[in-house]
Amino acid sequence: MSVKIPAILATLAVAASTLATTPARAQAPAAAHQHVLAAFATRRLIILPTHYLRMDDSLGWANQISDHDAYLSSLDSEIEFAFSDRGVKKVWVFPEALDAMAKRNQPYAPDPHGMAAQWLRYPGPKRLPEQLPDPLASQLRTLAALQEGGQLVFLPIELRFQPVPGGKECAVLRFAIFDAVRAKIIYMADVASDPAASFGPALAASLAGHLADQLGPPNE
Repeated sequence: MSVKIPAILATLAVAASTLATTPARAQAPAAAHQHVLAAFATRRLIILPTHYLRMDDSLGWANQISDHDAYLSSLDSEIEFAFSDRGVKKVWVFPEALDAMAKRNQPYAPDPHGMAAQWLRYPGPKRLPEQLPDPLASQLRTLAALQEGGQLVFLPIELRFQPVPGGKECAVLRFAIFDAVRAKIIYMADVASDPAASFGPALAASLAGHLADQLGPPNE
């Protein structure tokens, strides 16, 4: 079933407005609503690479990552694999394809790894703007113009490791969905992996799986 953009905006408006009015200093991680990504299953959704890694977690897991870019790239691969298992491989545009598109369209295309999204990192702004500021708005608009049907953009903003009871931590990914043409944030939330007692490869796979669960169950 095709979902029109205004219907998507209406569906997500309550969650976005609630997040936008929450003070950052008191802000708890906003958990993603169950199956929130299902509204985009038949739409062209541009998936950007994960941009940032937050340091200084209580167990020092981030400090164990010697190559930040390589680790975030491996998370992107896990996310693509998990999403593809939900049947959107031919509909959504993933980071590898975006990189190829950017190279073909130099110097006009923005760097898919270089969106100006620092201000959205945890804990984020006190209020989300009604209109995205430049240069992020211009970057997303150009990206969408170069990708046919690419009005909607999914940005994994930042990976962080967060303590949970029992001396464990979980991996948490903050992500946002943008309407690039209207220069609006239409949804932003955090999704977490299963808790773990030690740092390891299973964290990225668990996080990607929980993110893909917002789309729906895996295909049989």
